[in-house]
Amino acid sequence: MRSTSRVCDVSINTVARYLDLAGKACWLYHDVHVRGIKGKRDVQCDEVWSYVYAKDRVADWADPWDVAGSIWTFTALDAASKLLISYMLRQRRDARSATVLMEDMASRLNKTPRLTADSLGAYRIAAANVWGSKAKLSQLRKGEDTDHNTAYVERHNLTIRMANRRFTRKTNAFSKTMARHEAAMHLFALHYNFCRIHQTLRVTPAMEAGLTDTLYDMGWIVHLIESITVPPKKPGPKLGTRYRPRSVRIQ
Repeated sequence: MRSTSRVCDVSINTVARYLDLAGKACWLYHDVHVRGIKGKRDVQCDEVWSYVYAKDRVADWADPWDVAGSIWTFTALDAASKLLISYMLRQRRDARSATVLMEDMASRLNKTPRLTADSLGAYRIAAANVWGSKAKLSQLRKGEDTDHNTAYVERHNLTIRMANRRFTRKTNAFSKTMARHEAAMHLFALHYNFCRIHQTLRVTPAMEAGLTDTLYDMGWIVHLIESITVPPKKPGPKLGTRYRPRSVRIQ
């Protein structure tokens, strides 16, 4: 953010404000348009570790009103189209967090998916909570050679870390607040799904999944930001003061 403020010659507060607006606009678009995904999908689930403000061992120093410590980003990736269907940023890596991910995923798919995840027991509980007996979940330990694996979502974890420096390990670019961390993830997710051409598919994941036939760019995201921004009002007299026109001298 400081590099951007220096390059653009604007205040860092301006960059922070536009990041917040971009995150809000990107999440609203994702929530509305990444739905009604047709077909029987093979979905891979995993979690990406990061942290906000400080690591767990010193997180007690943070202000009590803000989030601090480890943050787990739960992701659900369609193996065929490489579409990031759902993602959730949670403080705990437990069954409740996995259930929130599964519930969001279920609202976006037309059919019950075939799920693949690692050996985390929270996924089995979450799948049973959301789909009941219809749940089709395959779990495996890392390094196992089976027909079902999490290779695509594991590679996508690397994409997140390379495209979003806030997720890079051992760096000073970590997020200082949870709100900025979420906004950066929302911006990444929309750009990945709708603007970034996948090297293998030669189209964007959203195009491959049948959600759109248009290749978007960053200018399109800027228009999304403008669509949720209230234009500034024309300045006028202050409230509580009586408007007095200027006196006109007659010659």
